[in-house]
Amino acid sequence: RPSSKGKGKEEADDLPDGPVVGWLVILEGPGRGRSVTLGYGMNPIGREASNRVSLPYGDQSISRQKHATITYDPRARKYYIQHGESTNLTYLGDEPVLAPAELQGGELIRMGDNTVLKFVPLCGADFDWEDNG
Repeated sequence: RPSSKGKGKEEADDLPDGPVVGWLVILEGPGRGRSVTLGYGMNPIGREASNRVSLPYGDQSISRQKHATITYDPRARKYYIQHGESTNLTYLGDEPVLAPAELQGGELIRMGDNTVLKFVPLCGADFDWEDNG
């Protein structure tokens, strides 16, 4: 059955956690030029595939599990970053993430030895997938 919203079921199967709400784009370090998607709720970031946001590109100083977490709260339509379970720090700009911090869009997130990610939101005050339901 043809779909009027995209290319069909095979793309929907790539979204196990619902629609994309934003991206992290790798600007520096292993994986440079790639992007990873963010979904509703909690998005743990780590090297292993079991993380919702997997960065398996070779920066061994990024923790295997839950180095950091980016959360999208659909009720408030806001994003937050917080420290994970790693002994290695995550930086928002040049400041360590020691407590949850709100993300607006465009921030640089540093983790591992030399990985720099840019936060690119899709959902927020002007749009959320629930608007079109």
